[in-house]
Amino acid sequence: MYRESLRVHGSGRTDAGVHALAQIVHFNAPRELKNLNLKAALNTLLSPDIRVIRTAIGSKDFHARFSARMRHYRYLISRREAALDRQRVWCLYHDLDVEAMRTCAAMIMGEHDFTAFCSAQAEADHKRCIVSRSEWEKEGDRLIYSVSANRFLHSMVRSLTGTMTEVGKGRLTTEDFAALLENRHPALTAFTAPPQGLYLVRVDYDIPIDWEKEKV
Repeated sequence: MYRESLRVHGSGRTDAGVHALAQIVHFNAPRELKNLNLKAALNTLLSPDIRVIRTAIGSKDFHARFSARMRHYRYLISRREAALDRQRVWCLYHDLDVEAMRTCAAMIMGEHDFTAFCSAQAEADHKRCIVSRSEWEKEGDRLIYSVSANRFLHSMVRSLTGTMTEVGKGRLTTEDFAALLENRHPALTAFTAPPQGLYLVRVDYDIPIDWEKEKV
């Protein structure tokens, strides 16, 4: 559209295979294109795997990543394999101790150092995050892990989910999980769940976003 390369900033990085239901991105447009339906134009150019739902003209101090105050993720686990769920859930056939997993989920509420639950590739000045929601729910054949925090480290949600399922299988104890969280058991390592069950659900901002009304 602008016939030049533009740098696009996302609210957060998603690993290959991870889904985003509400990824927020921004770019600095070099000029205004009048009478342009930006949503339609972008969807024409983008891969069918990526759809623009809404657009807005942001304030000058808005940044998709650094202006975010809260991010919400969901991880889906299913005990039943279905063709339509391929690459959309993690199929696990083990019997899981969900109450033990809920105990682990409650442990991470509040502010903690998540060094044990992030990738070695995590580039951050510190590894502390403030978690405001962490809970497991059962819906039929599915287990759903929902987690919200002010920030997340690289592979953090997948590491938390995978390690909690190891507790659910009985391969680790809730005490092992606590030791990992407190970084006091160097012999233990977190288990990383596969990417396909993870979804970025929502990103919250203090700066209001004036979304454009749908054009008919």
